[in-house]
Amino acid sequence: MNKGALDRDRFEAIEAYVLGTMPQAERARFEQELAASPALRAELELQREHIRAVELGGMDRLLKEIGHEGRVSERRSTPWTAYLKYAAAVALLLGVAVWAFMRPTAHERIFAAHYTADPGLPVAMGASDDHAFHDAMVAYKLGDLAEARNAWTALLHSDPQNDTLRYYIASAALAMGDANAAIPAFGELADGHSAFTAKARWYLLLAYVRAGEVAKAKGVALDDDPVYGERARAIKAEL
Repeated sequence: MNKGALDRDRFEAIEAYVLGTMPQAERARFEQELAASPALRAELELQREHIRAVELGGMDRLLKEIGHEGRVSERRSTPWTAYLKYAAAVALLLGVAVWAFMRPTAHERIFAAHYTADPGLPVAMGASDDHAFHDAMVAYKLGDLAEARNAWTALLHSDPQNDTLRYYIASAALAMGDANAAIPAFGELADGHSAFTAKARWYLLLAYVRAGEVAKAKGVALDDDPVYGERARAIKAEL
């Protein structure tokens, strides 16, 4: 495939795939084609190397230009311009390093694309029972996740088999970004037979994705679920 000129559509498709801008449905089709075509895989790797070379080449040219201008400035006894350019280069390099360190990983991007927090249960105004639970649910809905989580955890001590409490404690933990704390609670519910089993499996899958546990995410039995199955299969195809 790479022996001749690459047609524009194919080049743009490969570029979008490499840069992560390809729509999800198109990406799934493209990956199926990749799996069946050694030539396409070879072209993908070639184009990926080209893109890297362009990026690195641009950085290399910038540094060479700054070095050259710095030497000229030194000969002209105007060092401050050179110093400023060196400082700019250092700042640029630090910015690239910070971007590389801070940018989301692939599994974090997949999680962000598919995760929506559980909206919580409706809270009846003036309810006379379970005030503590309802107050915590209001806090959860308002985004006070730590407050809700702590209140529900305190209630769980006196009712450790309460599936509603366990589910919403795990939901608050995941919404706070604490996937490692959410996984055990969702896991227990996912193995049970309660009203929360299917939802717990869905959020367990997402928690595994968030934590980077790809193999465990793929092992969550949700593919045939009438509500979550299609989305679960899509996530597993992306992993």
